[in-house]
Amino acid sequence: MQSLYYTVKKTILNIALVLSITILLVQCAKRGNPTGGPIDEEPPVILRAYPDNYSVNFKAQEIEITFDEYIKLQDLQKQLVVSPPLKNRPIVTPQGSASKKMTITITDTLAPNTTYTLNFGQSIVDNNESNPYPFFRYVFSTGTYIDSLQLNGKITDAFNYKADDFVNVLLYKMDEEYTDSLVFKGPPLYVLNTLDSLKTFTMENLAAGEYRLVGVKEENSDLKFNPRTDKIGYVTKAVTVPSDEVYELKMFQPELDPSVKKITHEGKTKLYVAYTGRLDSLNVKSQEKDLFTKTRITKLEKSDTLQFWFQPEIDRDSVFLDVKYKEFEDSKRVLIKERFVDSLIVKKQKDLSLSNPLVLTASTPIESFDLSKFKVIDKDSIAIEFDAQLDVLKNELTINFEKNEMQRYKVDVLPGAIIDFYGETTDTLAFNGTTRSTSDYGNMEITLSSGTQWPAIVQIVKEDLTVINEQIAIDNGVYAFENLDPGSYLIRVIYDDNANGRYDTGNFLKGLQPETVVYLPEVITLQANWDVRETVILK
Repeated sequence: MQSLYYTVKKTILNIALVLSITILLVQCAKRGNPTGGPIDEEPPVILRAYPDNYSVNFKAQEIEITFDEYIKLQDLQKQLVVSPPLKNRPIVTPQGSASKKMTITITDTLAPNTTYTLNFGQSIVDNNESNPYPFFRYVFSTGTYIDSLQLNGKITDAFNYKADDFVNVLLYKMDEEYTDSLVFKGPPLYVLNTLDSLKTFTMENLAAGEYRLVGVKEENSDLKFNPRTDKIGYVTKAVTVPSDEVYELKMFQPELDPSVKKITHEGKTKLYVAYTGRLDSLNVKSQEKDLFTKTRITKLEKSDTLQFWFQPEIDRDSVFLDVKYKEFEDSKRVLIKERFVDSLIVKKQKDLSLSNPLVLTASTPIESFDLSKFKVIDKDSIAIEFDAQLDVLKNELTINFEKNEMQRYKVDVLPGAIIDFYGETTDTLAFNGTTRSTSDYGNMEITLSSGTQWPAIVQIVKEDLTVINEQIAIDNGVYAFENLDPGSYLIRVIYDDNANGRYDTGNFLKGLQPETVVYLPEVITLQANWDVRETVILK
């Protein structure tokens, strides 16, 4: 028995020893694989700045700012804004590495009695987790005090649903030296950038006075307005600092003055005329008398290009052309190359639907058409009454007829029905289309209320702002849009001030603001077999 007792005791001790070793090994294994602790979500902290932030009588050329951890600079060229602007941007380190110290070297001569602001946006981040030091501003004055006044405003877009990011807000002192051309030449007296998160802004550390307030969405960040590439917004009147008013900068893309950029030979008897501005037509003449016996202008779809068709063919290396549109005049030399002859090809622009007519386009200009050689029939071969219109500039032949749901239609085009610019005619053509059920579509009823300014253009647009349908409104009331494809839509109303049936943008030098555009704030989800009723309250 005693032997058995010692055997059991020894076994228990061995088991205990094994368990102890196992637990020790597990603990050691855990110690060898640390979790790293919680993720650092805290931004870096400034320990000291020399000279101090908000210093007066500032004379230093170098500023040192020390942080409690390693920092790096991210997207500095876009984020850092110096106000008033310096001719040469300060040199800021570290660049491409991490450090606990940021050094700012000023290479320009500072103006006397001036408050400067270096706004770093969110470019200062910690080295490990890239937590930003939010909107750090270093402010100093070369005089005896810091300017402390503010100006408040907001950024909107004149035509689009959402305003742009990274808009430069510019202030120009309206003194005896001010002219509107400063916006094109620069620099402003004060500048602020809205970065990628702000649609409202506060310009701080301003001196009292009257200013011109301008916003520019730039391509090259030179604090100058380039009408060819940039958007602009401006307050028509002078703004006063101090002021409690919240100023609105309504950003718009200006329409360039009409001009012809270049003319190229693209077909045997066809030129492409690339232009800027808005050209509804163009007068093109050869400097050589009687070179052209017949000409025609059409618009190239989705491009600022006109097609100039001519007869007869040109048998020379180049020609000189005079072009004119209203007050615009220019002369261009065009090189003539080996090109193919365009032949007449007619096709359907898009599928037939309950809300869309049949639209035919041609590869050459449609000169005329013979309605007696068109025939529209339904699936029961019953003839349908129709009419047709030719848009000469777009080169589109629209065939209109009343359509019913769940019906198949056929448009027969007999030989000679369409004659083009060169006298060519079509052979036998046939275009088929089938309409869907009305239950496949949705409908919208838009009620305009409180409006006093007419006419207005009521539009249904996609989220990418493609126009799906529109109507001209001349009074408050209900405007119905039927048989719309299911999807997400915005409702837009344009105040058509000059009653030309389209949106007109602004002009800074002429002091013209863009036409007012109103959106219903919510995106509307339209479902099949569904009616949506919305009210737009106009001003």
